[in-house]
Amino acid sequence: MRRRSKEISIFNISFLDVISGALGAVIILFIAVPKQKANIVIKEKPPAKVSDCSFEYDQIMKCKDEVKSKEQVIAAQKETIEELQNQKSEDAKKTASSTTQIKQESNSVDGKKQVGFNFKGKNIVFLIDISGSMIGDKIGEVKAGLKMLIASMGEDYKIDVVYYPHSRRRTNYPLWGLIQPLRTVDIKNEVYSFIKKLRPRGGTPTKSAMEFVLLNYEEITDIVLLSDGVPSDSGKDEILEMIRRRNVNKVQINTIGVGLKTYGPNSKLFEILEAIAKETKGFNYGF
Repeated sequence: MRRRSKEISIFNISFLDVISGALGAVIILFIAVPKQKANIVIKEKPPAKVSDCSFEYDQIMKCKDEVKSKEQVIAAQKETIEELQNQKSEDAKKTASSTTQIKQESNSVDGKKQVGFNFKGKNIVFLIDISGSMIGDKIGEVKAGLKMLIASMGEDYKIDVVYYPHSRRRTNYPLWGLIQPLRTVDIKNEVYSFIKKLRPRGGTPTKSAMEFVLLNYEEITDIVLLSDGVPSDSGKDEILEMIRRRNVNKVQINTIGVGLKTYGPNSKLFEILEAIAKETKGFNYGF
């Protein structure tokens, strides 16, 4: 019996070959081509460079220096403030001391208060030197000072104002020729007007002017002499001798030197005015 030969399907073999080839290609590709892994990138802060560290260090040191400098400035300011406070305290003490002295000098007879200076009483003649050397600030300061002093006086004060020199024939000139009580504003205004008109001229006949006041004002308790120059009509000894003869009522003669440049402690003017004040137990000041 003849064996029947088995038929081979060309289609089936070809299909298997294609499948096998494709599978083999896939395997080859899978093996040959490396797999890419997913990379997760984490950004990190780069390490500080050495130069950056140096910069930060320099900045810190600079800040420290600035702080130290400011602390020194603050310390200096504190010292200045303390010095100013101490100076203010010292000035306050001096002011208080001066006020106390003025108050002590302002006591009058009978326990009543007086104005400004330690006068013997309240009947006062102001004797003003208006010689040529008084021109400028001196006469202005005298006018302002007298006005303030008289303005502060009460109605219980009696005064007159005499200036010298006046003319060749007359060494002095008074406002009234007698002492008047300052009982009204009109009387004070009359005094201010008289003082305002004063103009420097001539010499310094101090002895003659003072003798005129001592002989013509019997009721007065005080004379206030304001002068900036050495007397031109006599010396110190002659003035003192005249005072001893003419001052029968024991009038207190008070002297005020005008102009510190000519009225220093070693000046001739200071010597004369100080001697006059001491002779009659009066006060002697200068400005």
